[in-house]
Amino acid sequence: MPVESRGPVAPSGSRLDTWRSWKSWLGRAVEVITASAQALNAMNVFPVPDSDTGTNLELTLGGIARAAPDINPDTLDDVVQAAILSAHGNSGAIVAEMVVSVCRALQHDHAQLRSVPAGEAVALLLDTAAAAANRAVARPVEGTILTVADASASAAKSEAAVRPNDPLTVARAARTGAREALARTPDQLEALANAGVVDAGGQAFVLLLDVLVELLGGEPASPLPLPASQPVSTPLAPAATEYEVMYALTGVDEEALDRLRRTLSEVGNSVVVVGDASAAQVHVHLADAGAAIEPALELGRLSRIRVTGLGAPQSLTGRTVIALVAGKGLARAAQAMGAVPVLLAPGDDLAGPLSAAISHAGSEVVLLPNGMLTLERANQVADEFRDARRIATIPSVAQIQGLAAVAVHEPAAEFDAVVAAMGRAAGHARHGGVTVAETAAMTMAGPCQPGEVLGVLEGDIVEIGDSLTEVGWRVIARLLAGGGELLTLVTGEGAEPGLVEELSRRAHKAAEALDIEVVDGGQRRYVLLVGME
Repeated sequence: MPVESRGPVAPSGSRLDTWRSWKSWLGRAVEVITASAQALNAMNVFPVPDSDTGTNLELTLGGIARAAPDINPDTLDDVVQAAILSAHGNSGAIVAEMVVSVCRALQHDHAQLRSVPAGEAVALLLDTAAAAANRAVARPVEGTILTVADASASAAKSEAAVRPNDPLTVARAARTGAREALARTPDQLEALANAGVVDAGGQAFVLLLDVLVELLGGEPASPLPLPASQPVSTPLAPAATEYEVMYALTGVDEEALDRLRRTLSEVGNSVVVVGDASAAQVHVHLADAGAAIEPALELGRLSRIRVTGLGAPQSLTGRTVIALVAGKGLARAAQAMGAVPVLLAPGDDLAGPLSAAISHAGSEVVLLPNGMLTLERANQVADEFRDARRIATIPSVAQIQGLAAVAVHEPAAEFDAVVAAMGRAAGHARHGGVTVAETAAMTMAGPCQPGEVLGVLEGDIVEIGDSLTEVGWRVIARLLAGGGELLTLVTGEGAEPGLVEELSRRAHKAAEALDIEVVDGGQRRYVLLVGME
């Protein structure tokens, strides 16, 4: 995500230009972390030597930036949601919680932050981020990103007490404190000392402070160079098989989240819970993946469950998932899960935008056409790039199938395994929709007239009526009859107020244990898209 301006966003003695500062920092942070990802991966030996810290942070920050291209008071909830859903890995979850804490501070304490000198505001936000990260981790460990963030916040507060009107000096002091703490991390963790490296997450945090210094008018931030040789890591428990488990959890209050954090810390390690009662992301390493999921089942609604085996460092490639989407909300949803969306309106020729997306993609591409009419054309465009890239097309013929496929994408997994898993997820996602007839026609459900409401199931018109709610419910009831655990409702243009609420109420009444996800898709042709998994 490019930065609009590389000039200082808060000159010494000024108040912080809050929204420009936040947006510029996030965009530049994505650039620097992306350019440093391989180097961060190379030094990643704690808590697990799986060489993915840089990749996870790139996915986390990139997902936030793509999902929230404009940051202002009206979009902070979107940033929070993107941070929770984009969090990948241990360090990614911690940084996501820092982002969430800054957003909440700007929502609830913005007037106070605007009333204090700029240097003091910088120190307050760094302290807020460090404190929130420590709260999110069940068992904080010395010598990690948490230690580095704490040292940074302490140094910033000390400098702000002396020079409250100088945000650049405060940011530089914070960076100095972080660098000194980072240099001590090998003395605090044996795994780092054995490998001859500093903590990868802590190093990433220093890079984020480099960006802050640059945007406040200091020296430019530089990506981390790749070391001449990759350190030899020593796994903490080479005989044990562990899994990284992550999932989204909604409908849970703060007290229940605290209980879950304590429960998971008893059966696993690297426990991080990002977010709050509105939505949370859970991260844990443990030998029994089921033991991470079971305690949450009785607390709220689970979604986006990812289980990844932890072990030897994996060979990571530059993989890009490209999804053709029919609305801005669907684009945001795809971005939040790490995909690159190509937004198409009905009748648009996909060749140009899809070719551009593939041209800027990595060496591996997974393509999601997400429509019966776009499947063949998307394959034709992909064929033009197969000599230069490894490309697989998932035969997704509905937007719902594309969302299901993106949700199970694991960037660190082998390409063929990823394609197989995404194909299964798309195939298992049964889909329907509700639209309004534009012309008279004969359908499988009988003749229809312009203006009548049509219910579609797996591409066929199966219901005709005059009420969006009633036709929508009949489509959902057909999907419920086939079983499933997750109902996804994607609203489009023309959706009536209260439509989703009424359909959700009926669905819960018919199947109490059903998880329901709602996406404001913004698509034109379908007032409502429905999916069942």
